[in-house]
Amino acid sequence: MTKLLSFIGTGTLYETIYRVFDEEYQTSVVQDALCRYYKPDEVVLFVTNEARSKNLPIVQAALSSIQVTLVDIPDGKCEEEIWEIFSIVTDAVFENDDIIFDITHGFRSLPFIALLSIAYLKEIKPFSLSGVVYGAFEARETILLDSGKEISRAPVFDLTGFVEIFEWMAGVRSFLYHADADKLNHMVRKISNAKLSHYQSNKKNKPLLDLVRPMGTYAASVRLARPVEAMETAFQIQERFEAVKEAIKETTPVLTPLLSRISEIEQFAVQKPKILTDIVIQKQRELIQVQLNMGLYQQAVTMGREWMVTVLLYAAGSTNDWLKKEVRYEAENSLSGAEKILIGQPKGQSHHEDEKKPMFLDWFCNHDSWKELTGIWSKVSQLRNELAHCGMNPDSQNVKQLEKKIKKFSDYLDQYYAMMLRVPK
Repeated sequence: MTKLLSFIGTGTLYETIYRVFDEEYQTSVVQDALCRYYKPDEVVLFVTNEARSKNLPIVQAALSSIQVTLVDIPDGKCEEEIWEIFSIVTDAVFENDDIIFDITHGFRSLPFIALLSIAYLKEIKPFSLSGVVYGAFEARETILLDSGKEISRAPVFDLTGFVEIFEWMAGVRSFLYHADADKLNHMVRKISNAKLSHYQSNKKNKPLLDLVRPMGTYAASVRLARPVEAMETAFQIQERFEAVKEAIKETTPVLTPLLSRISEIEQFAVQKPKILTDIVIQKQRELIQVQLNMGLYQQAVTMGREWMVTVLLYAAGSTNDWLKKEVRYEAENSLSGAEKILIGQPKGQSHHEDEKKPMFLDWFCNHDSWKELTGIWSKVSQLRNELAHCGMNPDSQNVKQLEKKIKKFSDYLDQYYAMMLRVPK
């Protein structure tokens, strides 16, 4: 159902020509002009006691052919009354309603309450918003009719874009703090700004759309623990961001500071992340920290253990084949073989006597800090296994124990890196 939600004011209502987008309507009641333009199924009028006695009869007469629902609200003269108004307004919106919100006669804090109500409702109810409008009588001009009569003409401002800023904020926050690009993708795809469309057509590209695709891939890469792909797409975002800033500056400059925060992920950008360098290793380590900060603990520990294998390969000089499964298998088995040596098994012994000694075991065991490195590997492997098995054993650790260990995880990785590459403290 399409609903017009509106407040009844107490000021004098003057005959005016209201300009709603490209249409004009002569009336003293702004709700009348809005109804003629939007053609709602129902008008919900929020009315105070004073407004009932002053302007309600005039408004009702102008809307006599439309279904009108009256909803009493307090004056909003104290905090309790403001909260009451907020509840009343939000309760007037039902699931799947299509809402036009008129704040022309919102007195005191009512326009603020209206905007917050919309932002709140978007989080709890599925509904669509066709407009937030304001009949700007104070921005009127005086014109002369053919009859010789003077009359005011006032614009009706569309303030919907201000509500959408909340959505852009939520989208940027979800992307940066939760590795979720869905909200931003939704906002980009719903843009209907004619200037932006014109700008994109003239440039024969779509800057925001071109950016949102790698953003989605980057976010998924962080959640799915794919560091190489994350660095590749961060580089794509870095390359395309300037074009996006120009498009936004041309059309909706208010979004520039907000969307510029997306450039924070440029720190992870690597053009060729499949070439193993110390920079690639450091950026992978930073991505692990991002996962930890987001609470993606299982992904962070899983990726951290793989990162330790990568660090070993880099230190051992095996940088060309570091992504090959068989090479990583040898490195992992070398670390696990060192564990067995520490607990007293013969060097290189495995479960199957005919298996050959892991490729990097001798190199690793000749490292000055191999025992300390092996101890860190053992702790990280135990933590990874504990998370992977989801507590499905009688001796599993509880959440508080796991969180305590995860707090030490960053230190484990940094100690491992410093010792493996002999980085001075």
